[in-house]
Amino acid sequence: MEKRYQVAFAVLPNVHLIDLAGPVQVFYEANEFGAGFDIRYAGMSAGDNIPSRQGLAFEALPSYRYLSLGEEDYLFLCGIEFSAIRGGQFEQGYEDFFRWLREQFQAGVRICSVCSGAFVLAESRLLNGRTCTTHWKCLDYMRERYPFVKVVDDQLFVRDGNLYTSAGMTSGIDLALYIVEELYGPVLTAKVSREMVVYLRRPGGQSQGSMYLDFRTHIHPAIHQVQDLILQNPGERSSLADLAACVHLSERHLTRLFRLHTGISIQEYRTRVRLERAETLMRHPGHTLDFVAGECGFADARQLRRLWKDHYGTAPSTWKGRPG
Repeated sequence: MEKRYQVAFAVLPNVHLIDLAGPVQVFYEANEFGAGFDIRYAGMSAGDNIPSRQGLAFEALPSYRYLSLGEEDYLFLCGIEFSAIRGGQFEQGYEDFFRWLREQFQAGVRICSVCSGAFVLAESRLLNGRTCTTHWKCLDYMRERYPFVKVVDDQLFVRDGNLYTSAGMTSGIDLALYIVEELYGPVLTAKVSREMVVYLRRPGGQSQGSMYLDFRTHIHPAIHQVQDLILQNPGERSSLADLAACVHLSERHLTRLFRLHTGISIQEYRTRVRLERAETLMRHPGHTLDFVAGECGFADARQLRRLWKDHYGTAPSTWKGRPG
């Protein structure tokens, strides 16, 4: 049976709708492409009327106490109005909730905050001695109120163990896409980001290079289709005519559109896809260079060596000796 993950959203008073809806949509779309996320919602007390900052109220939500989360499940704390935080929203009535959060963390639940949701983590003391981020206008107050928390600027999101914090509003979408990529890989994530017409932006400090996601910031459907064909079949030696026929374009028009929307040629894109696939295969100690070359669509190991050196500036044998 395919593994499933619960993703629960704690809806607190004064929640910002986009902080909730953005990540929810990511996991919903991921399920449409075959992921296994069970999306849950909870409030503070069963049946409470929970107002959002934008005026839409949530009714008949179960209490957080009824959530049954385990190791590798996710709990999202969505952002709430900053002025309500500064006005003392957490000063009473949240002690049991903070205790419950600590219990979830000890049980291995992965806890994520969006925007000012980081203040919920800080109030629960889960961020003591840990690194986090939050919305840019909240950073100074976070540092002032919680001196034992390591607050970083200019990061879309930060992961510290099983705690994930994101900077604000739409960065919750980036964080959710990151989680989807962790669990299901870049191909499914690229499909989700394309469906939502967003681009997955990685946090600073993590590699930005992935052929599954790079050169996908455009919205031209035919070019996306050609990229998908190349990504899904890196070992095939389909001709330009074959690709053009698949999207009902002339070879000349496809060539022009591809460069216009991606900034590189089809051949260069295909080569980069094959090299990334080769990089993955070469991590296996039993794979020879001839085998890798054949799997990736190169003519032979000699061509792989030449293109590898052109792209990476070193020989494949040198790279292959590195750990990881």
